[in-house]
Amino acid sequence: MRRAATSTSVRPLIVTNRGDHTADFLVREFERRQVPFLRLNTEDFPSDVILRWSSDGDHELRSAGHAYPLSEFPSVWYRRPIGPRQPKGRPGVSEWAVRESEEALRGLWRSHRALWVNHPDANHRAEFKQEQLLRARDLGLEIPETLVTNSGEEARAFATSVPAGVVCKPLRLGRLLHRGEEKLFLTSRVSPAQLQDFPEGGETYLLQALVEKRADIRVTVVGEHCFAVEIDSQSDPDSLVDWRHGGTALHHAVHQLPDQISRLCVELCAGYGLCFGAIDLALRPDGGYTFFEVNPNGQWAWIEQLTGLPLSSALADLLLSPC
Repeated sequence: MRRAATSTSVRPLIVTNRGDHTADFLVREFERRQVPFLRLNTEDFPSDVILRWSSDGDHELRSAGHAYPLSEFPSVWYRRPIGPRQPKGRPGVSEWAVRESEEALRGLWRSHRALWVNHPDANHRAEFKQEQLLRARDLGLEIPETLVTNSGEEARAFATSVPAGVVCKPLRLGRLLHRGEEKLFLTSRVSPAQLQDFPEGGETYLLQALVEKRADIRVTVVGEHCFAVEIDSQSDPDSLVDWRHGGTALHHAVHQLPDQISRLCVELCAGYGLCFGAIDLALRPDGGYTFFEVNPNGQWAWIEQLTGLPLSSALADLLLSPC
């Protein structure tokens, strides 16, 4: 566990993992402000961190001879923690011990009253793409025509019925193992012919009508604020459908969202109980916007690096104002 100490009234808790470099950006911002914080890398529990939870409300974490009462942390940044590791010297009970340790942490988070960015339950509520699309549409955002199916017949009929073409994307995980190798499953264009071998009762896919774009828009919501960046995805043939094929090599520029779209993005996140959300939109040639998805744990550090948008500062301000 990593801490910084000086005099201030608010001490944020950062719950993350050792390899999360995005968390490092916020750590540096707190250090720049000389703000005390505690960083818990969850893979260090239970081997190097002691947890104490009591029904009288006395909850604390201990590490390297230091005790950290959770009552001292009125705000929490919950950023992609990973599962606990096997306890030291207990190989015979490793799987059971890891599961119990994970359950202990889950219970700890759900009994800690604080400002969460974001609470794990809010993250979970916001993870389902079908529900996201309907919620966004109900708020007034435009969405692409979408089909989720494991029927080859349904998939081919959908692809044939959409004149602009169809893309396929994962419902949850964009990384998969194929013949022992990790593969990226990014949004890709598919034709009816490519779906000919898709059997009835096969894998389940999300298919969407292809949206014509002027650019991709990445919106980072922090509290009540929207930070939007325009990604010139249409300048590279490889990134026409999914800007991630071009990555940080694509030109990024600060984008001024219409007030109504900004408001709807904030409302969408707030409806899930999210204080933070990364939203992907398309800017169409007609000047309108199409909603694709919201990621409650999306990346943002590269945006700050390329555009100078003060995302670390905005997150720090939020976490230091929990009341």
